[in-house]
Amino acid sequence: MSTLSVLTLTRNRSDHLQNLLKGLALSSRLPDECIVVHMNEPAQGLGNWPFPCHHSTYENAEIPLPLTGARNAAAERATGDLLLFLDVDCIPAKEMVAEYEKAWAQRPNAIAMGNVHYLPKKITTDWTEDSIKAQSDPHPNRDITGLAPLTKEENYGLFWSLSFALSHSLFNQLGGFSDGYPGYGAEDTDFSWKARAKGIDLYWVPEALAFHQFHASVVPPWQHFESIVYNAKVFYERWGEWPMGGWLKVFADEGYISWSLESDRLDIICLPTQA
Repeated sequence: MSTLSVLTLTRNRSDHLQNLLKGLALSSRLPDECIVVHMNEPAQGLGNWPFPCHHSTYENAEIPLPLTGARNAAAERATGDLLLFLDVDCIPAKEMVAEYEKAWAQRPNAIAMGNVHYLPKKITTDWTEDSIKAQSDPHPNRDITGLAPLTKEENYGLFWSLSFALSHSLFNQLGGFSDGYPGYGAEDTDFSWKARAKGIDLYWVPEALAFHQFHASVVPPWQHFESIVYNAKVFYERWGEWPMGGWLKVFADEGYISWSLESDRLDIICLPTQA
């Protein structure tokens, strides 16, 4: 019988993590384990759950959010045949885990991507799936609710690391997330580009639903400005095209970088904190 590991990363998100674990505990198919990696913070358990929950710390003093290293560390610590990556600010619906497992049985050599609906405000800890489902809506640019099960996606730029699953062996075949991307930005696009280069298919799984918990955010994420610029240059050198074009255009329009989509250079003019 196959085994399934849920993997999540966290930093200063104990409330979100508590809700994610509660969602897993209510799942029709419990994970065989949950691997929680705390980025640059102490590993702290959050109660008892009807599945093993392993907490560990991944530290990198130079990078506040070492996403690639932490994801790879989580995968290395996981024992499941199927790896289900779920962001800490997501709550799995009751059937999400089961639907990912079903998709894997039908497409064992592909990457499955789930459905995410967004909550407009913070929720209390006594939520029910019916209550959060009634409040949530799909992302306007990522509404896959009406798609048929296992719809193939040809645009690898639509891959998102918020909620996805693949076999442990396939993750290893891809070499995990590339370690050339310190911090935030483009590391997930690089992962999907590697999959495309190896002819690995992407499939949407509309029934694998998760609910994205509300938290304050800015678009583009100015707090990650330097990381986004650095990672964009790494991506361009590797793949010959620019990622995160919408964010880079805003940075350029605001006068912080010298860049255009047709250019082969990206230079910082000044930092947002210097303006």
